[in-house]
Amino acid sequence: MLEVIINFVKKINPARLTNWLIIFIIIYSMFNVSYWKDTKRVIHADVISYYAYLPSFFIYKDISLDFTNNFNKDSKYIIWAKKTQTGKKVIKMTMGLSILYAPFFFMGHIAAGVLNYDTGGYSAPYVFALLMSCVFYLSIGLYFLRKMLQQYFSKTITAITIAIIVFGTNLFFYSSFRAPITHAYNFSLFIVFLYLTINWLRNSSIKNTILLGLVLGLITLIRPTNIIVLIFLLLWDVKSGKEFIERINYFIKYYYLVIIMFVAFIIVLTPQVLYWKYVTGNYFCYSYGEESFFFANPQIIKGLFSYRNGCLLYSPVLIFSLIGIVFLYRKHKEFFYPTLFFVILNTYIVLSWWCWWYAGFGNRALIDSYAFLAFPLAAFLSWTFKQKNLVRNSLLVLVLIFSLLNIYHTIKYYYKTIHPDSMTKEAYWHSFGKIRPSSEYYQLLRKPDYIKAKKGIQTPATIEKNKAEE
Repeated sequence: MLEVIINFVKKINPARLTNWLIIFIIIYSMFNVSYWKDTKRVIHADVISYYAYLPSFFIYKDISLDFTNNFNKDSKYIIWAKKTQTGKKVIKMTMGLSILYAPFFFMGHIAAGVLNYDTGGYSAPYVFALLMSCVFYLSIGLYFLRKMLQQYFSKTITAITIAIIVFGTNLFFYSSFRAPITHAYNFSLFIVFLYLTINWLRNSSIKNTILLGLVLGLITLIRPTNIIVLIFLLLWDVKSGKEFIERINYFIKYYYLVIIMFVAFIIVLTPQVLYWKYVTGNYFCYSYGEESFFFANPQIIKGLFSYRNGCLLYSPVLIFSLIGIVFLYRKHKEFFYPTLFFVILNTYIVLSWWCWWYAGFGNRALIDSYAFLAFPLAAFLSWTFKQKNLVRNSLLVLVLIFSLLNIYHTIKYYYKTIHPDSMTKEAYWHSFGKIRPSSEYYQLLRKPDYIKAKKGIQTPATIEKNKAEE
């Protein structure tokens, strides 16, 4: 009997087991806080606009949003609308996430009717379905991430890498406690795109071509700037200038596949274009108003290290991913150039946005890039395990400490001891070691000046003393 158990344990794939444990912990976390019982904790902030297409079109049959005239500020139905110059109402966010939400929205709608819940699109069955959509898509992303990593690294390294990418960063928080927001979806779509790209370059079948175009369309529709993921298609397994020319010639030779891919890409974008045309009269609508990028003044240092949501401050384990890019060059050069150029360009674009701190936890806008950063992290860990005991153990302890520090930050953010947009050095260290905020903590916060920031002027303003976050 003991021998049977030992043989069974030996057959267990630690990476596959890690994926299942991650999903279990995320679902447990959701059930533990019962988020679906409070609509406004799930359909919240940006999710309101990402989700609005579904109830507007399928329940209220009015994509022009005129029905919102009957809503008041206390309404349980929440839809935000931006007014165009012609007075028309338009949904601020693009509809990419609504497309991903859709199957779960319909299941929630059916469940609401069967279980006698309100069928207006915002009751518990809809909210629960949205949370499960995040679990579903994250599962897909982790599945393909495991498959890719195992092609180049051991199962143990793959398992550790995946665990760190989820629990050692703010990805866990945005996969559980703020699940329906874009980040886990984008992360997973990026992984699928990387996986399809590798397969397409090995076997450029019509099926792979169409799938690649459709996924690229979804990535772009959720966040248009993410189209730079095409860097991976251009540079994967390109190790020299000569090979880059060969890649371009490959696209030219198989131009008909590029056209098919482009058509699939356009098909995904078409509903958005038609929506804009119907609502505004134009095929393109910039619905962000005064919000814009300031490419001449990117806040790189602040975005990475600031106490106000600095990515590497709140998820410090990502430092090893950045170091790992060097090891990609030495051992896995096929990933080196696409990872390097994507990380640089994406960081520049994300941190050129007027609101570079992206109110939330740990500069959440950079989560999408974790799909790329998983590979250099695995390369770093693979190198670490080959070192002598002292070096290996010291580095692994440091990786563990940095990962635990992120978990600690996650707990503090949940209990509002880390502020979404007003954190300072003084507030951080005053509350270090404390889970819940004190009255003194709020006096140390400094709220950014949003009006000036929209003009590209980055100056903090003092938050009202003793005013706790609601």
